[in-house]
Amino acid sequence: MKNGVSFFCVLVTTIVAVGGIASSAAAADEETIEELVTRVGRARWTFDNSIELLADPRDAWQTRVDLTESAQHHIFISTFSWHNDISGKDFRDILVGTLKQRKTDGIDLNIRVLVDASALFAFSRMFASLEKTGARVRGYNRSTWGMTALYDGRMHDKLFIVDGEKAILSGRNFSDDYYDHDNWWFDLGVLLEGSVVDDLQMIFLKSWEFTEFNRKAGRFLLPQEMLLRELQVFWQTGRFPNGNSPIEKFVTEEYFPGRREAAGSVPVAVLYDNPFMRRRAASTDLLVALAGRAENRIDLMTPFPNFDSPLTDALVSALERGVTVRLFTNGREAAIRSGPFLLAGYPTVIRLIEAGAEIWAWRGISELLHEIEDEGCRPELMPPSALHGKMMLVDDELSIIHSSNFNIRSTFYNTEAGVAVLDHQFNQKLTELLDDLIEFHDVEIDCGNGNGSPSIPELVSLLGPDDVPKMLEELGGKQRFLDAWSVSW
Repeated sequence: MKNGVSFFCVLVTTIVAVGGIASSAAAADEETIEELVTRVGRARWTFDNSIELLADPRDAWQTRVDLTESAQHHIFISTFSWHNDISGKDFRDILVGTLKQRKTDGIDLNIRVLVDASALFAFSRMFASLEKTGARVRGYNRSTWGMTALYDGRMHDKLFIVDGEKAILSGRNFSDDYYDHDNWWFDLGVLLEGSVVDDLQMIFLKSWEFTEFNRKAGRFLLPQEMLLRELQVFWQTGRFPNGNSPIEKFVTEEYFPGRREAAGSVPVAVLYDNPFMRRRAASTDLLVALAGRAENRIDLMTPFPNFDSPLTDALVSALERGVTVRLFTNGREAAIRSGPFLLAGYPTVIRLIEAGAEIWAWRGISELLHEIEDEGCRPELMPPSALHGKMMLVDDELSIIHSSNFNIRSTFYNTEAGVAVLDHQFNQKLTELLDDLIEFHDVEIDCGNGNGSPSIPELVSLLGPDDVPKMLEELGGKQRFLDAWSVSW
């Protein structure tokens, strides 16, 4: 044990800060941005971290492979979905191969995978080889013992943690949508090292133990209200009301290794949301508060911009103060989900356009990209077909990388995980990345095989007042239906 009970108390306090109890006192006039994140985001800062942006799908994939193959004690993975396509199969095979190699080396590698129960597809068959090799795979908030799921929450956070030393936090699931070089969604993630990994690991362990509790037949013996209350106490304190803690067995040097020296000096705070802990996501409230204090610029990216009123109001108020607001999302040509999922974001987009925001809509033009392929052009990496990243950047002061779409579903029903970062160099990389997306037009594609360099037109367009009538026409009389079912989008 690492200082026994005292170390356990520190870790539990971490998770209370990362997602439990926080002061409701009003912010002081001179509140710093660090204090704002702590108060509104219910988060604690750590200052010994290194951070690396993972935007290129090749880097995102290879980093996961490298971390897996370096693992000596444990790998913890949480994801919303894991498809049975090429990327999904390949990464399961990589995990199986690493497990087998560690067994040959005489090492008992502990692999635990959490996949949300709503997106498991052929769950039992898909992970059979991985479980047979020794990994443990669970479905989060799954119906068990003939009983329905405990609540209408979905696990939407995406964590990848190795040996308690390094972690990836991102918006990427395991599927070709994120890693197929010919047809991929643009997404964002970060590779982290430092004390922030402890916070992320405790989040995973609580999710895991929640799932283990949910699998027990003893659920039959407790009224639903009492059961939910016990789990809420566990999420907030790390212990059940009877004082027992299933987390304590993990508080060892093997799971939480000591750090002889700092990995870096980047201040990072973990943002975590779970409807078990509060009805409304602290991360969304933080975005509202940050928009309220912005002075120069707000950059925001999400594939599903159906924000609730407080966030939309805060962005409009910022525009009225003269703040530049840029929203990056998908246009109808590149929509990840069409129909109501696309239309649900229109009221927010229309209101922001009318208030003077820059709405940069990714077009994708997948048909054109396929035509380029048919002509024999096979570049190493095609332009992305859609945007799936979730981020906020305020005044080049603070950036947020998150799994949350910042929409109604993420605000009220999902578990979500993100990080707030105070680092000028990291913010500059994000700014350059967003500027590059805006300038992504008339791009020459390097075919890599002597077939020339065909040019593609703009893949992103700036929406303006002239686009509003068409959007209103598409909405038609569907607004009441979209509002009534807003949690579904």
